[in-house]
Amino acid sequence: MKLRILLVDDATFIRDLIKRTLRKFLPACEIVEASDGRKAQAILNKQSVDLILSDWEMPGLNGEELLIWVRAEEKLATIPFIMVSSLGGKTHILRAVELGVSDYLGKPFTSEELMQKVHKALVRAGHMKPMQQNNVQNAGVFSSLEIFSGRGESSVSGSAEALLSSGSAGQNDAKPAKEASRMKGTGLIRFGDQQLKCMIKGIGNDEMSVIARRTPQLPTVFDRIQMDLSAGNDVGGLLSGLGAYVHSMAAVEKKPDAEFLTLLIRFDITDTHTQEQLSLFMAASQEA
Repeated sequence: MKLRILLVDDATFIRDLIKRTLRKFLPACEIVEASDGRKAQAILNKQSVDLILSDWEMPGLNGEELLIWVRAEEKLATIPFIMVSSLGGKTHILRAVELGVSDYLGKPFTSEELMQKVHKALVRAGHMKPMQQNNVQNAGVFSSLEIFSGRGESSVSGSAEALLSSGSAGQNDAKPAKEASRMKGTGLIRFGDQQLKCMIKGIGNDEMSVIARRTPQLPTVFDRIQMDLSAGNDVGGLLSGLGAYVHSMAAVEKKPDAEFLTLLIRFDITDTHTQEQLSLFMAASQEA
């Protein structure tokens, strides 16, 4: 019987990235999408699924509320539920464990991490047979490039201790930007009358690296831009109007039709307001 996976996230480009990975390495699976918890409820009331991958922060019914509802419904209570969220702090992980989450995957993530979590959840639920660990680790669409500043995967059993260990692993990994700390958040690059959504890969006092989907309209190297930053996954929700320019840009995949780009953004460090705002943003993000 074909596996059916419910993917719940209000960010279209995150859903697209997850779908790309799932379809490459679970080609026979059916993926059902919902942009928020209410739409996910409507789907679950009409059809069965074998796994739920849900964001935490969403408008309307969020991931936490969806998890509570799923576990309270007798016919849905045993469905594996993986929370995929930028809220990777101890408080949120413990809260998710308390509510009955099956596993927790922090954003940003690598495709190896995603596939390991999915595989483990499906094996525990009896929907897949165990397979060699190296097969899972080689399953990443962008594995060799680690486009989302990936962490080493520790074993996960669903316990609070294991989830916390997994969520905090690799915090001292090599940093993608000078003096940068690894971040979990999103941004909006504004250039001319265009805008480009992105995911923060790393940020420092004077520069940041981000991942963005390739679109017909892109900024070019040395273009002046304005940056909006959010420590969560709601684009533009925390800091706005930071002056910067595009220092460099490169394709993530080694092919001419690459779908994702990595950009190095340098901030206007002569602007005292920008420096102060960045410091506040980094402090707030690390506390989240």
